Amino acid sequence: VQSFDFKQIRKDPHHHRHVPWPAIVYHQLQEWKKKKDGATPKTWKEKSEFKQQIQAAALVYHEEMNFHEAVRNAHKACAKPTLTYELTKVLADDSAKKLTSNTKPFWFVIHGIIKFMEKDSQGFLPVCASIPDMTSLPEMYVKLQKLFRARERQDLDKITAHVNAALESVGKEKGSISTDYIDRIAKHIRTVSTVRCQKIETAYDAKQSNADDLNEIFSEWEEPKKWDVEADGPPPIQPKNIYWYFGMRAAERFRTKKGRYPGAGKEEDVGDDTKALTEIMTTMFKEYHIQSKIEPAICQEIVRFGAKEVVEKEEEEDEEEESATILQDDAAMMTIMMMLMITMMLITVVHLML
Repeated sequence: VQSFDFKQIRKDPHHHRHVPWPAIVYHQLQEWKKKKDGATPKTWKEKSEFKQQIQAAALVYHEEMNFHEAVRNAHKACAKPTLTYELTKVLADDSAKKLTSNTKPFWFVIHGIIKFMEKDSQGFLPVCASIPDMTSLPEMYVKLQKLFRARERQDLDKITAHVNAALESVGKEKGSISTDYIDRIAKHIRTVSTVRCQKIETAYDAKQSNADDLNEIFSEWEEPKKWDVEADGPPPIQPKNIYWYFGMRAAERFRTKKGRYPGAGKEEDVGDDTKALTEIMTTMFKEYHIQSKIEPAICQEIVRFGAKEVVEKEEEEDEEEESATILQDDAAMMTIMMMLMITMMLITVVHLML
């Protein structure tokens, strides 16, 4: 960004109107720091003065959209970037600190990023080369993009070095984690979070399941969905996903017991299947110590569905759409032919009149 020579650029109004706003903000921040003994704007009053300084630097402010963008984004130069709660948890995770030869590659990369922040960037995350659209000449935008990409590559190389050092410290081969893998995680570090799930064996064993956690999921409040009954008819069944989960589990038990899915038998079995599925689901709620009541509508919908395949419906819809398209094409062709015939008749009549 320092390579933008504003003294030279001010001589060309066209170029001045197309300097990318990050370069404007950076240049004006350096001017501010010269006047304020290296301090950045902190108070609301100082931030307002900084924005006024940016406006004053424009040749004709109301005509220069890049300076408007610089004013709107000026606050980004006045505050230290913060980490999301999810990312803070990832960086503080013991898995990234206590590395062993069995540690997964993901945590080696997180360890490398932590070391990078401690030793190379004064606590900042690696630079991301993705920049938004902005008012700028193509050559200036490309120039700015190259600057960000060069800095990003520099940061990624340092992280890779820290990852390789960590690998060697636990007796693993340097480079055993690919550069592409390291780059992919480091580039998207701002959106990283960890979700730890229990094993499927634990989920299927009521004795190992945590009843408190389950009851907390059942009791979580959800934003009610708006529905216009007059315009859209009766509202769809919208219980929480956890109810559907146990409904599917109950359907599995039903199949184990009867050799078929609920609703997949004869038509007269629907009522009995619904009753049997409801009993199975009720038993499951007792086994898992779930305090909420079951949703009968869940069992009714699963039985009504009868283990049908969505693909079948999609294929039918595709065939119907294709048939409708053919009919539409035929109708369009007939219309064109009629128009041509009418045109020819009119030409003939005019010719006879002449």
